[in-house]
Amino acid sequence: MEFSIRPVREQDAGAIVELLNPLIQAGTYTIMDELLSERAQLDFIRGFPGRGVFNIAVCNDSHEVLGIQDVQPISAHTRVWEHVGEVSTFVSLARQRHGVGSRLSHATFQEARQRGFLKLRATIRADNPRAMAFYESQGFKVVGTAIMNAFVGGRYIDEIVAERLLD
Repeated sequence: MEFSIRPVREQDAGAIVELLNPLIQAGTYTIMDELLSERAQLDFIRGFPGRGVFNIAVCNDSHEVLGIQDVQPISAHTRVWEHVGEVSTFVSLARQRHGVGSRLSHATFQEARQRGFLKLRATIRADNPRAMAFYESQGFKVVGTAIMNAFVGGRYIDEIVAERLLD
């Protein structure tokens, strides 16, 4: 399967919702616990920070959205963290373990570095070992565990904090 990586566009909102909602419904891949609407996703795209990076992986033949990844500044209110970005990665349930996340990371991290980010942080559900393995494969190192960091599905979830310096 051949696919391309490109910046997200407003027209991608519906396809992104189709990708994310099954991950949310599964209840183990993300701390998001409410299904998204196309309108909410469109608002997210329109409000995305100008300095951030928001990429999408699209199948060349079918135009199916395979994955998305973004890097956002961790704070818009102070310059002391302007070199740090928070990364989020989502790959379609049907396309996981096919190199989509790795290709997204290559493109996204390169662009993040060009936009002045020197370090990326990922916050990963502690009960999602596949996500942890993915981020470790991308050079992230665990720096700590945030105990009871999210309340999802009626229970508290620990989250792993991992970081990577951009070369």
